Amino acid sequence: MRTLTIALIGFLTALSPAFAGHKDASEDKAAIKAAVMDYFHGQGEASEERLFRAFAADHATMVGVTKNDAGEDAIRSWKDMNEVLTNWASNENPPGGDRDGEILDMHITDGRIATVIFRSADRFYDALTLAKVNGEWKIIAKAFVLQ
Repeated sequence: MRTLTIALIGFLTALSPAFAGHKDASEDKAAIKAAVMDYFHGQGEASEERLFRAFAADHATMVGVTKNDAGEDAIRSWKDMNEVLTNWASNENPPGGDRDGEILDMHITDGRIATVIFRSADRFYDALTLAKVNGEWKIIAKAFVLQ
């Protein structure tokens, strides 16, 4: 019986790092989701506070495929997210916070970088890259295509 008890204690001790890592992963997932939803609802509510909480604004970038005047696909890029976020926050007629959006896919690597595929209603798909900066998950890059 003593041998079985020692073996069981050894087994549970060996598993404890896996459970600790699982806790960290679930905390990271929750924090990443919160950042993505701050971006999504911040844009919908024209909330400067939520938008700047979601993005590493001084360093983030955005690139997207939009339509040009001829209706053809055109790639645009933005290097100053401060200006973009300020424009979104100054929207006098924001679409509202009750819009339909969802995280379609999320991958976290090394607990420090993550990718998220996000669907915003019937408007666009985002590919977001987030990094853990000083313990906080921030969007550092956004690529999008219109639906």
